[in-house]
Amino acid sequence: MTIHAPEDAFAAAQWLFDIGNGDLPLAEGLVAVNGFNPEGQLPDVVSVIERAQSYGARAVLFEAEHNGRAPVAQAFVFNQQDYGDDAEFAELHKRLWSWGGIPLVYRAGPGVIQLFRCVHKPDFLGDNDIPVINPIRTLKIGADIAAQEIWWDLDRIHNGAIWDDPDACDLMLSASKSAHRKLVAGVRALAIQLSDSELLDARLRRRLLILSLLIAYLEERLVLLPEDFAAALPGAERFFQVLANGPALVKLLEALEERFNGHVFRLTDADRKVLGSSNELGNYARLVQGYEDEDGQISFWRLYSFRDLPVELISNIYQLFVKDASSSIYTPPALVRLMLEEVLDWDRIDKLMTGNGIILDPACGSGVFLVEAYKRLVLHWRSRNGWSRPGVDVLRKLLVRVHGIDLEDGAIELAAFSLCLSLCDALEPMEIRASIKLFPRLAGETLHHSCFFDAKQQALISSPVSIVIGNPPFESVLTTDGAKRSAVAYAKEHDQLADNQLAYLFLHNAMGMLVQNGVLAMVEPAGFLYNQNALGFRQTFLNQWRVRELLDFVSVRGMFKKGNADPKVVVVIAEATKPEPDSRILHAVFRRNGRATAEQGFDVDYYDLHWIRNADAEKSRDVWRANLLGGNRARDLIERLRTFPTLGAHAKEKGWDAGEGYLGGEKHASSNVAHLIGRPLLPTGALNAEGIDRNAITVVPKKGIKDPKFESRFKSPLLLVKEHQDLHLDVWTDGYLVFKNEIVGFSAPGQVKALCAAADWLASERTILQAYVAGISSRLYTQRATAIFSADILALPFPADGKLDISTNERIVAEDIVNYQRDFIRLGTDAKVMQRVPEPALATFDEVLTTQLGQAYGRKPLRPLCAYHWAGAVCKAYTFGNGTVDWSGAEELRERLDALLRQRRKSGLTVTRIVRLYDKEFVFLLKPDRHRFWTRSIALRDADDVLSDLRAQGF
Repeated sequence: MTIHAPEDAFAAAQWLFDIGNGDLPLAEGLVAVNGFNPEGQLPDVVSVIERAQSYGARAVLFEAEHNGRAPVAQAFVFNQQDYGDDAEFAELHKRLWSWGGIPLVYRAGPGVIQLFRCVHKPDFLGDNDIPVINPIRTLKIGADIAAQEIWWDLDRIHNGAIWDDPDACDLMLSASKSAHRKLVAGVRALAIQLSDSELLDARLRRRLLILSLLIAYLEERLVLLPEDFAAALPGAERFFQVLANGPALVKLLEALEERFNGHVFRLTDADRKVLGSSNELGNYARLVQGYEDEDGQISFWRLYSFRDLPVELISNIYQLFVKDASSSIYTPPALVRLMLEEVLDWDRIDKLMTGNGIILDPACGSGVFLVEAYKRLVLHWRSRNGWSRPGVDVLRKLLVRVHGIDLEDGAIELAAFSLCLSLCDALEPMEIRASIKLFPRLAGETLHHSCFFDAKQQALISSPVSIVIGNPPFESVLTTDGAKRSAVAYAKEHDQLADNQLAYLFLHNAMGMLVQNGVLAMVEPAGFLYNQNALGFRQTFLNQWRVRELLDFVSVRGMFKKGNADPKVVVVIAEATKPEPDSRILHAVFRRNGRATAEQGFDVDYYDLHWIRNADAEKSRDVWRANLLGGNRARDLIERLRTFPTLGAHAKEKGWDAGEGYLGGEKHASSNVAHLIGRPLLPTGALNAEGIDRNAITVVPKKGIKDPKFESRFKSPLLLVKEHQDLHLDVWTDGYLVFKNEIVGFSAPGQVKALCAAADWLASERTILQAYVAGISSRLYTQRATAIFSADILALPFPADGKLDISTNERIVAEDIVNYQRDFIRLGTDAKVMQRVPEPALATFDEVLTTQLGQAYGRKPLRPLCAYHWAGAVCKAYTFGNGTVDWSGAEELRERLDALLRQRRKSGLTVTRIVRLYDKEFVFLLKPDRHRFWTRSIALRDADDVLSDLRAQGF
């Protein structure tokens, strides 16, 4: 039996109607803007409230906080009377969309509530570039409303359950359509259009475009006024008027360089000469100013409110303007924030500021990590100084605490300006205008144009390095002489550098720069954990340094997507000290969900937090992938199956010719192709779940063949297994058959009975073998979505007696890996296991849980009772005996759900909590209502946890 809490959209939205009537209800997570007292508040909260105040919001709705960690703002709430004019509010919506700091905005009035989205497409687009009011949803008293409309429910937003709903994420969140991604995409498209125009030379063309963005930012912040442009060109009021006039443009840029310093607006003599005499600037300016976004709906420049765009977004556009665009990357701001929160919390900043330590990014690019670090230093200073505003002198001193190195001169220039813009962000426009030589010289002082490895050898960084943070280039080529020398030194001390991976070399050398107990957070290729070639490097690193956390984003697709490539990453967080014998590493596995995809933050479930002893992490090759698939029980199964003889060994013993089929190419690499051309060919796609599709058999065409194999590989009878996670297989006995390299064949002439027996056994244990392949393949998930290596097939366990001795619990683990975990890794929120849990699944969960605990408490078995459903949560009750639960007062628990279900570790990271409550003979499990939390394998883990709790209580 299941009891559902009553759901009433209007009752849930009462808090919004109250605000529309001028009242602010007392509700958990809802913070009034007017009268807010910053004393004793977390700096992140104060920062958001100040931002809300600047926009005129009445209140901010925060997601639940826990253990003193900062909550994250989910919505700004406005009263209609404050912005009664629709045109005025439409302009505000544009500003909030450009900022992108919150996903939801409510505008509440008497009897009506409007909902706007700010991390999706620009809904405010109107005719003639004029913003219009266009709410995504409207709720009116007395109107019909669908039951699934959950946007008005404060509890669901506060406890984060709203973002468990895939439909909610699809409607409200979209990284590709958000202001930040659209701006990056728009500038890229504009740069290509300018390149096609061939106006000016490439370097100057790109430089003027980035300067146009920077000046637009200063112009909209009222740092630059019409008189500044008129001083360069009489009568001019806007920058674009000056851009079209070469001599005036030179004059303006020289004035800005004199005024701001920092070499950001500096021109070379050659640039002055070209700009002063160019007859192309008029066309260039018209092309830039008239550019429309990719939808062609609005002028590109008028689509955005540049005064509201984050500084770090402007610096992220760096990837479009460096010489080596292939090695530059857009680092998602949410990942930047998460990494800095892990290594630069407020207590660590306290310690940092008592000494002379610095923060270093060894591959700083445009300075996105440094900008975020500097903003945290400024916010920290304010929190320790009564929330007063720092003056220019304080801001300059804080700026000296962040250092960067980069191989690209243009990157250093842009990083300097990004940091200077961050300095401006902390000042009022009038203060900026009144300052002379505002920007300190950073290039050559705290920002160095150099190969990182040369910079380290030459001791360019003289201050003690307390914190290292960054995203180094992922290259399997050592691109500089300094890197090559460093790799030789590493090989002499340890071993050959794994995969010649430049990012590993950055990681190793950066750790060596830290002071004792200094901390590092660095993005690394997923191969650090999942590539067997990296095993030696990883073992050396884990043995040398105390690795605190490994944040695993293999399941989060598209974070660093470039073209068709989608590199998977992990983040290494380590301290510069030797690990203790009992040191433990947190392996946190992040999943793809709506918030991660929209770059709004990262959630991690309790079941995806895995604590590993350092010694186990060094030795085990299966622990990381097993954690992707569920944890210790998956690891135990994989490691046990590794002890069996393999299919490859069985084939060798039987004398079978085993291996992949032929590999095509542009031309023949060998004259030995007669056994292939014109012979029957099994297309790879013709081997599927039903076996061989005989109607799809073709012949090998007269095309290039790179690796023809030998004739013996294709002789009948053949056992064919596709290099796919589902292990599609079949036996072919109808003569010679050619296949390509995505299929592994076992040719056994004269042994058809043995071959068929092997195929029958593989089919009978297919689920176990599919789970095993998911646990061992270094290709699956990290390189390809569903493809595996031939070596994975040859490594399948194949006992001589045909017995794997799979226990009931092992079979549960394997079936959940195959039925749920594999898709969960690839699809995240879109996987079927992230749908609301069906009632039959709760019943099977109960069966597994009670069976497991019954083995320990057989005399007094645990009996399942009914379940109670709240919005976004399920509470399951169990009893040792014949007790019953009275749910009549259950609604009184609703206000406590937020604290129970969500734990905010850091402002960028949410941990979903699993609550186990014990009351005499009763056990309660309180968890989110997604199927992922109620599978049979999760029941096994819950049983282990409950058993541990009960034993600790002496039960």
